[in-house]
Amino acid sequence: MIRPISLFLLIGIIVANREATPAVHPNLFLLLLLLVIAPALSIVVARLAKKTNLFTLLATFAVLLSWIIAVYFLSWAALVRSVTQNVFFVGDIIVVLPAIFWLLVLWFVTSPISNRLSWVSHRLRLDILLLLIPLFFLLAASNITALCGVQEEYVEIVELLAFLILLALAPFFITKTLSAKPMNNYELSSSIADIGRSAGVRQSKILVWDTHNRIMNALAVGVIFQPKTVVLTDKLIANLTPQELRAVAAHEFGHHKYWHIPFLILTTVSVLVWSNKLLQAMRFDMGGFFVFALQLLLMVFAIIILSRFFERQADAYAAVALSKASGNDCVTLDGANSLGSALGAIAQAQHIHTDRNDPFHGSIASRQQNLHDLVGCSFSAIPINAKVFWIKIIICVSLILGLFA
Repeated sequence: MIRPISLFLLIGIIVANREATPAVHPNLFLLLLLLVIAPALSIVVARLAKKTNLFTLLATFAVLLSWIIAVYFLSWAALVRSVTQNVFFVGDIIVVLPAIFWLLVLWFVTSPISNRLSWVSHRLRLDILLLLIPLFFLLAASNITALCGVQEEYVEIVELLAFLILLALAPFFITKTLSAKPMNNYELSSSIADIGRSAGVRQSKILVWDTHNRIMNALAVGVIFQPKTVVLTDKLIANLTPQELRAVAAHEFGHHKYWHIPFLILTTVSVLVWSNKLLQAMRFDMGGFFVFALQLLLMVFAIIILSRFFERQADAYAAVALSKASGNDCVTLDGANSLGSALGAIAQAQHIHTDRNDPFHGSIASRQQNLHDLVGCSFSAIPINAKVFWIKIIICVSLILGLFA
């Protein structure tokens, strides 16, 4: 689940960490204009405007854009570090603080619920902490490596270990950050856990994420050797039937069954390895912003393409799992329609047009059609499974060749 705000912050933070020296004469007025005056004015306009959603979106864009301009063109990050003398983490926090502060103010004054602090806490967890916790963990590993004077040939090993530790802790910090709690409905939780066991998931956790009835979504959390977790939002549970919820949970367990999360990670590593080789061969400045932006774009593009196949396979598994639970040996109409009707209910509740094309999932209409096309198909002959199998082979081969070629 890539949030646009998180992506903006990520770009800004990485740009800030690549910047080396401050401007000779920093223009303090322009910094004041971009980091204080412009965000404050955009928030005032958003608060007074009648079309709250549109102007809140515009104010969010204004806050983030003004901050990134200050970082990239006015050397805000380098100026902060020259003042803080690169004190461990203090500079990194102060650099991103203006953007975070004004986002918190914006969320407070435009809160769609009466409990404004609760809404601010929700957005803080979803749009900021889910990014900053792992990012600052990796930055800490990099800073500690530099402070301890680790030899250059061992730096990549230390950073790889930090990344693996982060993966191991990911299910814990994601569920804690989202404040997801165990499902209280024992009967529904048990039936969902049964779906997990039929998918080969021995240890599973079923959690509920309180979004203040704003988001209809489900998440699969957990990599190899970790308890496989399925997170369902409160609005999803409130708006779907038990059968539709089981279909959505089966979709998430499909991600676990077919190791989609590990292969997404392997794909990003493979893209990074091969782009490094190609860009170095073309004599690009590997520390420059262009290389960073290009590699980020390539990784996002690869994830989008791969996610389309993985989401389709997870959809197919949901149809298979519910058909199998009713004692059939091929996909039934009811099995396919369970997830199809859940997708339709999500579209209706979230006011999403079924033909709208989501980058990672495709349109709801196309997903419903793909499910309908599976009716009567034998469990052992699901077309998307063969395609994904060969895609995984290609990912593994490309990664091996990239690492050892």
